[in-house]
Amino acid sequence: MTQWKVLLEGAESGTHDDIALSFQDTKELMEPLVVERYILEEISKAGKGKNHYSELPNVKEVTSDKGGSIPIGKTAVILSTLKETKNKIGILLFLKDEFNLEVRGLRPNNFAKEAAQDNTKITALLTKLTKEPDAFEDVNIVYPEDRF
Repeated sequence: MTQWKVLLEGAESGTHDDIALSFQDTKELMEPLVVERYILEEISKAGKGKNHYSELPNVKEVTSDKGGSIPIGKTAVILSTLKETKNKIGILLFLKDEFNLEVRGLRPNNFAKEAAQDNTKITALLTKLTKEPDAFEDVNIVYPEDRF
């Protein structure tokens, strides 16, 4: 299975505190889900004033273990931890056009497999991020350069 390797800038510029993450490529599991771009803004609004919602620095690199890449300026990442189960879930999004984001990767692998069986799990998570912000211990968002 193809993995996307995402390198995020740490709190300080340079490489010493960069964050490296792996996401399961959704194209090998299902038809990639497309969501409206405004979802990022809605998640941000839901988390406004909440200490457990934050923005991470920019994406530095997105590469596939099979040699592909995604332009970093068109990449968004959502990382969350559910309060009840402590499950950590990540979604890698690609800015498909000016109105839509395509879900290109999921983490961890067990969530990716569950979503492949029922992609409403992805939309349910995104909805929960906007409607039930206190259901999460932490939520981190990385926006594409062409934010809004």
